[in-house]
Amino acid sequence: MIPLIGELCATLAALCYGFSSVAVTKNARAGGGRGGAVLLSIMLTAAFSGGLWLFIGPALPPAGAGLWAGIAVFALAGILATVLGRLFYFRSIELTSAIEVGLTRRLIPVFAAGLAVLFLGEVITAGILLAFLFVFSGVAISFIANPNHAAASSPHTPRTPADQLKGRALSVASSASYGGAYVTRKIAMTWLPDPLAGAFIGAVTGMVWYAVAAPFSAGYRDSIRSLFRKPGRWHVLAAAAISLGQILQFVALTFTSVTAVAIIGSIEMFFAAWLAAFVFKTEPRPGAAFILASLLAFAGVALLALSRMGP
Repeated sequence: MIPLIGELCATLAALCYGFSSVAVTKNARAGGGRGGAVLLSIMLTAAFSGGLWLFIGPALPPAGAGLWAGIAVFALAGILATVLGRLFYFRSIELTSAIEVGLTRRLIPVFAAGLAVLFLGEVITAGILLAFLFVFSGVAISFIANPNHAAASSPHTPRTPADQLKGRALSVASSASYGGAYVTRKIAMTWLPDPLAGAFIGAVTGMVWYAVAAPFSAGYRDSIRSLFRKPGRWHVLAAAAISLGQILQFVALTFTSVTAVAIIGSIEMFFAAWLAAFVFKTEPRPGAAFILASLLAFAGVALLALSRMGP
């Protein structure tokens, strides 16, 4: 087995998510619009994971309570991440601002680690704690060094205090949902230890949710209709990158802890910034503060890997 394969897959997943952020920006600047991107990514996840599962995945365990429990918990993870996490996320942006929500999203590993300790018995070692501090020091520096981003992220008129409070609560709920999805996926693997099957079940759950919600929501109906319009190149690339990132995260959870996967997932913002600046040239080159922040974050990932290797 490849050493640290779980951490490697988690890092590649973060790279995929970072690329997807850049692709979404490229698509928007090309006039491609955002409609249907989430649903397309869900469908691609189902297609990719389902196809791989059929060709290289192991056979399902014998039918019984354990198998159905695994399927049910994977479906719950799909609801937490694909439905509740995204629903709360977009609504919180409407009520507060993208910058506030972006900061609150950094709580995802906190929720994931706390829930993993409670429900999985994971232990937060000194090495993991130090890695956590390095990564989130980098995140904090990146936001503090770019205060103008907050103004750019909030073009709308100020919301009422009640709306802002509700938006912040929904943002925290979104982070908790995503953190809970990590843990439920790991729990499901005790009955159904197949990341490809898990990714497929979660994606199908999301598709079912869209079908059920469409009669009651114009937004969901528009997302479904958008599938019948020719998507732009960057639209497809963004959806495909998200799908690949989701599958890689499932694989990572098979080989390493929830805490490790969640912490490593936080570096996606650094991948996005460097790809945007040096590969796609859509953003200016990062300054010294962001370089320091990136070094701290990636040093945290390296420390996490070393702590997982043991003495």
